[in-house]
Order: sequence, then C-alpha cells, then structure tokens
Amino acid sequence: MEQKEAIRGFYTAAGLLPERLWRAAFTLDERQRPLCEELRIRLERPMTASVAGGQVTLPACATAEELQLLLARAAEYSVHTVEGQLAQGFVTTRQGHRLGVCGEAAAGSVGAGTIRGLSSVNLRIAKQAVGIAEPLLPALCGGGFHSTLILAAPGAGKTTLLRDLCRALSRTYRVAIADQRYEIAACAGGVPRFDVGLSDVFSGGARDEVLALLTRGMAPQIIATDEITQAADSAAIAAAAACGCTFLATAHGDGPADLHSRPAYRELLAAGVFRRLITIDCRGGAREYAVRELGL
Repeated sequence: MEQKEAIRGFYTAAGLLPERLWRAAFTLDERQRPLCEELRIRLERPMTASVAGGQVTLPACATAEELQLLLARAAEYSVHTVEGQLAQGFVTTRQGHRLGVCGEAAAGSVGAGTIRGLSSVNLRIAKQAVGIAEPLLPALCGGGFHSTLILAAPGAGKTTLLRDLCRALSRTYRVAIADQRYEIAACAGGVPRFDVGLSDVFSGGARDEVLALLTRGMAPQIIATDEITQAADSAAIAAAAACGCTFLATAHGDGPADLHSRPAYRELLAAGVFRRLITIDCRGGAREYAVRELGL
C-alpha cells in the first residue's frame, strides 16, 4: 500500500507540471519515481529531483512562462486566493503537495502581488502511507498517550508519519490538527484530502493563536502540529499542556542533542512537556521507526 501511495503521489505532483517539464520528470525510472521526495524547477537552469536522499539532474531548464503556469496550476488558477500562503513562501495544492517559491520581492515585502518574478520553485511531494503508524501504537499508548516528538532529517517522512498517527490515534482519542501549512490534512473547502481519521482540523492561521482556539473550543486530548519554530509556539504549547492537552509534533534534527540546542524545544523539554521521541531511520528508501522515552 505504501508503495502504491508513493507512486500515486509522484504522478499527481508531476501532473501539475507543464508538459515539457512533465516529460523531464518521467525520465526517472520506475524504481526512482516512488522514492522521489521533491522536484526543483529553476529558471534557465537544470531541473533536479531528490530521490532517496540523493539528487538527480533532469533534462529540462524551465522558462519564466512555465514557472508562472506551474504556480497558477498549484493555485487552481486563482493566485490571489493564496496570498496568505505565498507570503509565507509556499502554496499547498489540493492534493497536499507543497510548492515552495523563490524569486525577487518588490518594495521590501513578499506576497502574491509583490513577487516580481519566480526564479525557482520546489515541488514537495506529499504522500499518504496508511498503516505505518499501527506498529507504534502499543509503545505510544501503553499507560496512556504522552506528548511525543517525531525527530528526523528533512525529507525523512515526518509529516507522512504524523498524518497516519493522527488517523490511528483518532480512533481512541480526541485529536485536533493545527495544520498551519495545509500539509497534514490538506483541507480544501473544509474537507481533508488525506485520511486523518476522526481528527478535527484547523488550517492556516498563526500557530500560537490556533493552539489557543483549539484548546478552548474543541477540548482535544491530543493536538498535532508540524515543526515548532517560534517562542510564541512554545508558550502556547506549554499553556495548553497545563490545561491537560498532549501534543504530537515534528522536529528537524539528527538526534536529541539537536533539540536541546534550540530554545523553542529546550524550554519544552526542560518543562517536561514532551516525554517520548520517535526517530526515523531511512535506509535505501525504506524507513524504520523507533520509540524511546526522553530523558532515559
């Protein structure tokens, strides 16, 4: 199932590309396609694909018109409706893929109307892997669920695992998702495009404000969110934890020492908010998951 979903993710992401770039993407062979994590398309420079941690150069250099067409397709030909996302440097598509944008800002600000031209984009391929969370549930839920961090390097599949954990945990717990970048559930019109089970989803918005809204309005037992980066996020998590909420979040890094080097995580760990850690080990395209107790 995971292999089929990985192939489907590649096909739906590549389907957003203009035809010439689509043909370049499909020069990846059948073994590489399900392992492809992102496609980087650059103005008048080679297009590349990230495959199982490596980089593959593809036979195409994008034109300015092709980059604009790709952005228009990602925004379903309504770029003005995604200004809020563009101001943060990305657009999330209906299929859950994320298109990061890079260009030149006008008047010192960034947004849909202030980017003079795109110089490159990064099409991050979202994948659903239903069932990968199941083997982890005994270790995570034994004695009750405790706040847990998913720690791994970029591109290792943290959000994919987070998404499936939300699906699985929502069978037993009240789960709410703070989906700031529309990546976890990929809601369109309020409907999740990924299977997140019975989770309640709040898309977009400032994370600290959304966490407070979810705590007050939805009475969740578990709140799931992607990477914590701001001091305000840490303060909001600590406040919600004091009200009895537990958390499931992701973090970039190679090991627990990386967490202690970042103020946002260090304060939460020192306060004992997060008590468990899931690590992801990627080897040859396969992923191994391990659960450990923090501080042991």
